[in-house]
Amino acid sequence: MKTPHRRLTAALAVLGLLLAGCAGQSSATDDSGTFSVGVPTFFVQNLTPGSSGSSYVDYAIWSPLTRVDGQSGKLEMLVADSIESTDNVTWTVKLKSGWTFHDGSPVTAKSFADSWNATALGANALTGNASMAIFQGYTAMNPAKGTTPAKTLSGVQVVDDSTLKVTLNKPNALLPYVLSATAFAPLPESAAKDLKAFGMHPIGNGPFKTSGWEAGAQEIKLERYDAYAGTKAAAAGVDVRVYQQTGAIYTDFQAGTIDLALLDGADLSKAKKDTPEQVVDVQYPAIVYLSFPLYDSRFANPELRKAISMAIDREAIVKSLLAGNAKAATGLAPSTLTGGGEAKCESCTYDPQKAKATLQAAGGWNGPMVLYTYQDPTNEKVLQAIANQLRTNLGIANVTFEAQPIAQLYEGFAGKAVKGPSLLYSGSPYPHIYAMADQMFSTGAPLNVTGYDSKAFTGLLGQAASGKDTDAVAKQAAEQALTDVPVAPLYWPMGGLVHSDRLSDVVPEVLGGARLAVVKAG
Repeated sequence: MKTPHRRLTAALAVLGLLLAGCAGQSSATDDSGTFSVGVPTFFVQNLTPGSSGSSYVDYAIWSPLTRVDGQSGKLEMLVADSIESTDNVTWTVKLKSGWTFHDGSPVTAKSFADSWNATALGANALTGNASMAIFQGYTAMNPAKGTTPAKTLSGVQVVDDSTLKVTLNKPNALLPYVLSATAFAPLPESAAKDLKAFGMHPIGNGPFKTSGWEAGAQEIKLERYDAYAGTKAAAAGVDVRVYQQTGAIYTDFQAGTIDLALLDGADLSKAKKDTPEQVVDVQYPAIVYLSFPLYDSRFANPELRKAISMAIDREAIVKSLLAGNAKAATGLAPSTLTGGGEAKCESCTYDPQKAKATLQAAGGWNGPMVLYTYQDPTNEKVLQAIANQLRTNLGIANVTFEAQPIAQLYEGFAGKAVKGPSLLYSGSPYPHIYAMADQMFSTGAPLNVTGYDSKAFTGLLGQAASGKDTDAVAKQAAEQALTDVPVAPLYWPMGGLVHSDRLSDVVPEVLGGARLAVVKAG
């Protein structure tokens, strides 16, 4: 994705998983072992790997080189037999034998190279293009202007049918985690004939296959792929119901039209009240936070930023406004991400008396303060609560807030025109604290809207990427950033999988939603 607001839109798609649905009480599951799932339309707009969003429909159709377990966070080899490096720059990827696409053609090293090259080629305009920037040769395929001098990534070489040699632009010990995203899934040779059409008629290598669909389709059939080389799907098939209006998903679940639904907000609260034994909690690998415009001299003092952060009662927001469907953040990333959980973050602690004293010591605040967010009903309620708390706890009388279209807000960030703290959401592209810290705090990163630039943070993150105590050092890097307070972590959002009592083994996928391949119906 070429612009920050598009990157956030993709991150918000993770939060949008909260709105996905799927579940019925009786008739939706039949005796053949199939079940139905309701999903928002953006889940199935394009299922070419380079344009998929790693939703649970994507994971049903595609199997990348690795996967991360949605419950334990453990990294597992999937199509890959091994992914190894001595310097974390040059990697050798070995594939397992016996993997095939749904048309019976073999999955080879070339299948992965073809996929990554197709996504990296700017002319193809696939939304996952930026994810290929890790490979050497990406810049040549995406010139700032003029013609594209290269058609393939110089850093991705096919050694033989089962071996890839991969060279990165810089050390990254977390490459095996990165490769778990469906953006890195393989492509069959037939995809090259019409890449655009392929996205609606995908020939994947995952546990389910599909005959495809037309634009605007309201129902998509998935059928178990019995030649799947991994653990075969438990159900014979999945009926995917596509919703333009996500608010209708839980209504249809209640009516027995669908079997499984991923919910948030009022719908989730109602489901927990109506059928608590049929709701599975989902902790999203994401954070909602308040960003500070460090380019604005009024927010240059970290002690002032710390005072604002400590004046916010996170627990009250979670309990009163979010109905408990979140966890108050005590660090950057939730515990479901490797390196996440409780961290050294003094500014994450609610202490109104200390907050007021800290603000006074920092010189106080003069004049009005405007808070910003993108247009979203929940965001606006949360921001109103924060405004009230800043008035009460810090004595800042004139605190207002403004909700803008997301594109407008991010254009404002790019032009350094946003002159106040902003309520934002960031979803981790892969389940490791390094990913979240990198995209929010690295200089020039798409989601670094604050202008944060720290040599100490950069050094720690570079040390983590080089493979030296990666998990622990990545957490230290995140803690270093939080000490500098470019953002105030608020809460880690949660969703819930509500399911028919005729379904079992309903467990979360790593980025939210259900792991469809293990769900049993009948």
